[in-house]
Amino acid sequence: MILSQPDFSVQPTGAAPKAGDLLICFDRGRILLDVSGDVPVLPGAEHLISEPFELAHTQSVTLFSPHPFEGGETVPETDELRYQELSVFRTLPEETSALITSCWHLWTWYQSHRFCGKCAHPLTPDAAERALRCPSCGHLVFPVICPAVIVAITCGDHILLAKSARGNFRRFALIAGYVEVGETIEHALRREVMEETGLALTSVRYLGDQPWGSSGSHMFAFHATADMSAPLRIQPEELSEVRWFHRDELQPADNTISIAFEMIERFRKGTL
Repeated sequence: MILSQPDFSVQPTGAAPKAGDLLICFDRGRILLDVSGDVPVLPGAEHLISEPFELAHTQSVTLFSPHPFEGGETVPETDELRYQELSVFRTLPEETSALITSCWHLWTWYQSHRFCGKCAHPLTPDAAERALRCPSCGHLVFPVICPAVIVAITCGDHILLAKSARGNFRRFALIAGYVEVGETIEHALRREVMEETGLALTSVRYLGDQPWGSSGSHMFAFHATADMSAPLRIQPEELSEVRWFHRDELQPADNTISIAFEMIERFRKGTL
C-alpha cells in the first residue's frame, strides 16, 4: 500500500505513487521497513516506482498492490528493505504506528472480502467511496469495524489487570471485549467485566476512544470502580490470570501508543 503524505483520509483522490510517498507493504503479518539507518522507518515509494504496480484503490491513503506473481510472491527484500513482525509498530513514533495499523486494518479487510457475499462474483474497488462493489449484482461492501470496550477498573490505589488466555500477548493488561448485536457500549462493558472476572462495577466514566487497526476494532475506553474484596471468578476461556496491583507495583510504560497502556500509565502516575 502507498500512503500519500501528509493527508490521512479515506476519500478517493486519484493519486498515483510518486517519490516522497510512503510505501506500506505487508506479507503474512510482517511489514516492509527501510533498515538502512539507525532506526527502521517506512520506505519511500521511490524504492519501487520502477517496479510494475497495479492500482488497487485510489484514496488519500492510496492503496497499491504489486502485480500477482506466480506462486503468490511478495515485494522482495533488498539490503535496505526488510520485513519485520507487525508488532514493531509499538516501537515506532505514534503517527507512524497509527498509519501502519490503519493500513493493516484495510489490507486485511481487502484480503478477506475478495468475493461478493450475495452472488460470489469477484468484488472491485468502488470509484467514489472506501468500499468494494460487486459488478454483477451491485452489492456494496464497506470496511468492517468492530466496536470494543476496554476498562481500567480501580479500587483506591489498586488497579485490576489480567493476562489473556489466547494469542501471543502475555503481558498484564486491562479487561476488554467486543460489543455484541443490540448492546449499548456501557452494557457491553458491564457484561464483559462480569463474564470475565465476576465483578460488578460500582461506577463507570467514559474516557475516550481509539481506532485499533491491528485487530480491526475501535476501542471505547472507560474508568470504572469495583470492590477489590469481592471474589474474582475468572473465565478460563478468556483469561489465564487476574489480580489487583498497587500503583507502586507498576513499572513505567515503555510506550503509550495504545489507549490501554496510556490508562495504566495515567493510573500509575495518579492522573487517571
